[in-house]
Amino acid sequence: MKLNLKDPEFNEHIRLTLLAVLVGLVAGFASILFKLMIQFFQNFFWRAESIISAVASQPWYLTILIPAAGALFISPLIYYGAREAKGHGVPEIMESLVFRGGRIRTKVVAIKALASSICIGSGGSVGREGPIVQISSTIASSIGRLFRIQERGLRTLVAAGAAAGIGATFNAPIAGALFAVEVLLGEFGVYSFSPIIVASVISTLTSRLVTGDFAAFTVPKYTLISVWEIGPYVLLGIVSGLVAILFIKVLYFFEDKFDDLRLHPLIKPILGGILIGAIGLQFSQIFGVGYESIDACLTNNLGLWLALGLVFVKILSTSLTLGSGGSGGIFAPSLFLGAMTGNVIGSIFHQYFPSSFSSPGAFSLVGMGAVVAAATHAPITAIIIIFELTNDYKIILPLMLSCIIASLMTVGVHKESIYTMKLKRRGIIFSEGREVNILKSFSVKDFISHDYQLFNNTERVGKIIDQAIGSKHHSFQIVDSENNHIGCFALNQLKNLLEEKDMVDSFVIAQDLAVTDIKLDYEDNLEKAMKIFGRTDVAEIAVLQHGKFAGVVKRKDVIEAYNHEIIKREAAAGLVQRMKFTTDMQSFDFGTGYKFMEIDAPIAFWNKSLKELDLKALHRIDVLFIKRKYPPQTITIPSGNEVIRKGDRLIIAGPEVNISEIISGKRE
Repeated sequence: MKLNLKDPEFNEHIRLTLLAVLVGLVAGFASILFKLMIQFFQNFFWRAESIISAVASQPWYLTILIPAAGALFISPLIYYGAREAKGHGVPEIMESLVFRGGRIRTKVVAIKALASSICIGSGGSVGREGPIVQISSTIASSIGRLFRIQERGLRTLVAAGAAAGIGATFNAPIAGALFAVEVLLGEFGVYSFSPIIVASVISTLTSRLVTGDFAAFTVPKYTLISVWEIGPYVLLGIVSGLVAILFIKVLYFFEDKFDDLRLHPLIKPILGGILIGAIGLQFSQIFGVGYESIDACLTNNLGLWLALGLVFVKILSTSLTLGSGGSGGIFAPSLFLGAMTGNVIGSIFHQYFPSSFSSPGAFSLVGMGAVVAAATHAPITAIIIIFELTNDYKIILPLMLSCIIASLMTVGVHKESIYTMKLKRRGIIFSEGREVNILKSFSVKDFISHDYQLFNNTERVGKIIDQAIGSKHHSFQIVDSENNHIGCFALNQLKNLLEEKDMVDSFVIAQDLAVTDIKLDYEDNLEKAMKIFGRTDVAEIAVLQHGKFAGVVKRKDVIEAYNHEIIKREAAAGLVQRMKFTTDMQSFDFGTGYKFMEIDAPIAFWNKSLKELDLKALHRIDVLFIKRKYPPQTITIPSGNEVIRKGDRLIIAGPEVNISEIISGKRE
């Protein structure tokens, strides 16, 4: 058996894997630098290696003011620099994978690193894992775009960046890789998985080379003393699931409350910082990433009642930090909550049955995995990350049991994870079948039809019946003399009036037939249109621009747009990848009037950007790739600002009739 070096898919995979080495190397150093930045700002704000010891030795008002001072720095940084740096980062990566093919603005690296390190260093109750995932993924996206990686490969490379960030942070390369495929991609194919593994391994090795091969926590030696311990671990799984649900609900509750506050966005993080500082006066363990307190749990140096209190206080403080506009992750807070929850359960059983149950530290370790599994809906990642931290196979049985039970609890009660919940609130459903978001990417203004029939609101019903019965339309729009939309009516509404036409003609007018609130704004997307079609029996919906009637969107056009996009997405990954590596013009007809074709760029396109040409809106045509011979042959996934040059070859997709007209020059 020999390698087929002429296989373009194989060569692209090799190229992607080599770039994954670069991603892992850069992400490893970025992770180290980010940790140093956190330590620098912690020393700057607290003048101490430990925030807990600083709180005990300094005036009370400084404890309140320091988190607020940190927020004062980060709020303008995020607001004016990169608003996607707000929050915990991972949902933003997921959104970029769904809607932008993995394209992330490069400046997010600097803004996220600076904002999160200041937030954590000044005492914000958040973690460093989410930020390093966003930082590493952005680095990977920038590298991929620099080397002109196609969209499918770019998504894989972004996931590889996320894996590299997790691997370097926890010294856990397997967990990093699984996080990327389980949370971000949902795809375990060899062509996507191998670059992710490579990036995670390289970043972990880089981190180990510079900082040493150390575990993130002080992990106790685990021993399963008795089979009776399984019962408390089942209970731990159930309680961990409930804690994760509480965490998710409280986090987004406070996000809503801060959004509703009538304050400038620059002020809200400062208010959150003051509240966190006030909480920290009594519970200093909530400041920063909380690793010191997790270590105290694992080594049995934290009391039961303090651990119980910290579960609720940590949920509150993290929710205040992120809800008010801070920047940081939720992974470390989830580990913190799991450690405290496990400590409470373990302390109770160990106190009454010391010879039959392990120490509270062992339960804390399992609890860490259980809450992470439940909050992120990623049980495999949670199991592996704890296993890599301990390097002890004996912990696998209780760990698997608690993690799976906790995950089932959360999925059953709260369908969305802590990551996907943020996307759902934006109207984005992140699932393995990304088709649910297709219509959101289309704008209503690009599908306006002027094939409609209007009636004035004062038109009498007799004339309406005469015109409507013989019309090709089934829905009709009603406007007033100033073109304000009054409503619409359907043909079947007239059926009851046919027999009494002469009697009702004198007192029934168009306005009396109007069904209101069936309308769209010019800037709405087609998903909203489809929702209206789903709940009403109309064939078209009025579109308003600046409050005036501008046209209609037809049900058939929305369905056609959806079907064509499904066809394009299913075929592009395989068909277009083969087409773009050939020199001869090719085409493929799907039998539905929809075609993929490679063409020479028409003269009318030269020196114009795709945004200027607006092919999607005007002709329902997508430019998938641009092939260029000089300078050396490149294949580009174009953005809207890409300018078409003389000699370019375009791989396009669209209705066959429209493509033919473009080629012949009838459409320009």
